[in-house]
This record gives sequence, structure tokens and C-alpha cells, in this order.
Amino acid sequence: MRLSCSDYTWPLLPHAAALDLIAALGCEAVDLGFMGNRSHVRPELIHGEVALHAGRVRERVEARGLAVADVFAIPYTDFETMAANNPDADQQKRSLEFFADAVEFAAAVGAPGVTTLPGVLFDGDTFEAALDRSADGLARRVEMAAARGLSTSVEPHTGSLIDTPEKTLRLLDRVPGLTITLDYAHYVYGGVPQAEIDPLLPHARHLQIRPGRPGVLQARVAEDAIDWRSVVAQLNASGYQGYLALEYTWQDWLDCNRVDTVGESALLRDLLRAADRAVSEAA
Repeated sequence: MRLSCSDYTWPLLPHAAALDLIAALGCEAVDLGFMGNRSHVRPELIHGEVALHAGRVRERVEARGLAVADVFAIPYTDFETMAANNPDADQQKRSLEFFADAVEFAAAVGAPGVTTLPGVLFDGDTFEAALDRSADGLARRVEMAAARGLSTSVEPHTGSLIDTPEKTLRLLDRVPGLTITLDYAHYVYGGVPQAEIDPLLPHARHLQIRPGRPGVLQARVAEDAIDWRSVVAQLNASGYQGYLALEYTWQDWLDCNRVDTVGESALLRDLLRAADRAVSEAA
């Protein structure tokens, strides 16, 4: 098991301090946020100087003995602005410019791939029309990333057009080479049983690990409804080579500021390690 942790778990700390915490947790790697208007690395501020800033970030990461597990590229704080399936031509142009910067950044920091968002249903949309635009936009992004040797995945999330496993598979079928960054909590929050989420594991390039339960996107470990031992067993059996990223966040959205992100991250780390030991001993 290889553990990572998101740097955007601690948005109020200096970036170096967030990386210090990740190293102190014993993680091998970091998930770097590349998020408009909110992450430590602010894409709107480094546009035109991406390589310079990426070099500084890489030095900062490597000084703490960490690798980069993933770059999570989100254009802005809402899901509509510069979405991969935004119907506005100017928004699409800006979105592709943003993603080009994300790819350059990810390549420069040594990440294996980029995670982005799949898009949403806009006013007046049908699901089919939104899916068509998302598939077209994401296919271009897969090509852009592949040209730099990077993989592309999307995170199915609450509020997206692929908020069920069935919708997620429909998008994946439309875009060759696209994978997912799987966060069980988003589906569980919406009431999807874990047994319906598990079949997505073979499509996962990266996993974001966050406790959740129906109606609660981000829960304390003690209140978690997800069977992580089962998830770890399936990953080990399939030979999964990616990271499991501890991904508590601190934000107002859906009350994701109601937990002790330091303490709960440590408890989640221990839970995953215990699950891995148990699975190994049972094998």
C-alpha cells in the first residue's frame, strides 16, 4: 500500500507547513491541488510562468522526501466556470488553456497524471447533451495529457453529471483512455450502496480516501459507513499500483469543515494500514 495525502487538506497553512504535516503522517506522496481561487498553487497567478513555479514546488516536495501522486486540476470554485462541458465557446477556450497549464505543471513536478472534473448539467440541458459535450471535451484533455506522458482521470462527484456508477461508466465508454479518480464518499453521500461502487475499481487510476455515510460527505472515521478492508482486498487482488490518498478537506461546502483534519487523517491512515495487514494475513 502506498499512501498519499492532499495538500489542500490544510488551505489555511503555508504550503511548506502542509507538506511537513503530510511527511509527519508517514505518507510517501502528496496530491497537489491546482485549483483556481483556492489552492496553495494558484493557477491563475502562475499562468505564463508555470515551469518556474512547478520547479519550486518540486523542490519543496522532494526536500521532504515525498513524491507527487497526482495533480488535482479544478478551474474554479464553482463547478460551472470553465467546466469541461461548458456550452459557452469562450469558457471552453479558457478551460483548455487552464488544462494545458495543469498538464505542464504535472509533468514538471513528476506526477503520473492529472485529475479533473467531468462537468455538470447546465440550465436547459438534457443528460445526453451534457454527456456529449463532456465526452468531447475530455477526449481532447486525454490527448493533451498523453502527449506529455500523463494519464487523465475525472472524479465523479456530488453535483456532477456522473453522480452514479451507471452514469460514470457511460462516460468512460465514450472516452478511450479516460480513467477515474475514485472517491467512494461522493457516491455513498448520495445513497449509493458500496456494492454498486466496487465495480468501478478496475477503472480507477487513483483513489481519494475519505470517510462518509449517506447524507454526510465527510465523516469522522468513527462514523464511517465505508468498508475499507473490502476495498483494500479488491485492490490487492487486482494488483493496483496507484496510491491511496488521504483526502479530508476543509471548506464550507457540504459542511466539510466539521472535523479535525489532522487527527482524522492520522486515524484514517491507521485504519488503512490495519486493513492492509489484515488482508495480507488472510491471504
